[in-house]
Amino acid sequence: MKTMDFEGAPIDYIPEEVVEISGLSKLRYLAAYFENKDIEYNINSRQAVKIHSGIECLQSLEKLFKIEANDALIVGLGSLRQLRKLEISKLKRECGIALCTTLKKMSNLRSLTISATSEEEFLELQLMSSPPPLLQALCLRGRLERFSEWIPKLKSIVKFHLTYSRLMDDPFKVLQALPNLMHLWLNDGYEGEQSHMEGGGFPKLKYLGLRNLRGLNRLIIDEGSLPLLERLTIGSCPLLKEVPSGIHHLKSLKHMQFYDMPREFVLSLQPGEGPDFWKVKHIPTVDFWYRIKGENYKGYDLGHPELLKRSQN
Repeated sequence: MKTMDFEGAPIDYIPEEVVEISGLSKLRYLAAYFENKDIEYNINSRQAVKIHSGIECLQSLEKLFKIEANDALIVGLGSLRQLRKLEISKLKRECGIALCTTLKKMSNLRSLTISATSEEEFLELQLMSSPPPLLQALCLRGRLERFSEWIPKLKSIVKFHLTYSRLMDDPFKVLQALPNLMHLWLNDGYEGEQSHMEGGGFPKLKYLGLRNLRGLNRLIIDEGSLPLLERLTIGSCPLLKEVPSGIHHLKSLKHMQFYDMPREFVLSLQPGEGPDFWKVKHIPTVDFWYRIKGENYKGYDLGHPELLKRSQN
């Protein structure tokens, strides 16, 4: 057997006896989680499974997600030298050092997701001197006191998600220098009032998503920044009253999405009468999305007669 897939199954535990079955020694893919999209997204809305021991038996494993962290598991992961994708959740702050030690052994890792126990728990990842050399996708879900020194060393990174990190320093100062970054997502990732993308920054970025940046009131885009950006998503930023300054410089932008933005923002972009419409008129598709239930949304194109009515709610 090479694949064991429990995706979408409402289970929360894989018994040790299953993990240690001799026939699973060649297992390459183990996936188990359950996601409820009828509730609003949170750090635990995608439920992981527990594996208390025996993970070190799966020497051929290449993909493992989504599993809950515990001391024995973190140590056992160090034996999985073929691992290419790992998603681990409910990591306690005090376990961060042990996880950093384990990750140093994973020279083949391409994709890594680490989630804390809650939105308030800090991820302690400072002691990892350098990231896995082939890492292309990284998702950190939990509080960060600051960026670790290894973040600027992510020369191979293509996709980066920051969720609940609530950084006080502008993350773009570091992230805009990553040479191969193509996809960046910040959800509750920054608590500052202003963010600045400098000329020459984000040379390969094609998608940028900014959600739940509740303190952000100004976003500045210098000419020469984001030259290849095709899609921009901004949502639930209640203090952001106007579109980013310099957005008219983004000649490659094809699609702009806004989520749960205030009425004042919508009015400023109304075709023919909004003072900021000229900034986005070169973008082929501009739409607004509002929450219905949980993570289910309804969208409206800019200029749709129902949009202003919906933005009043």
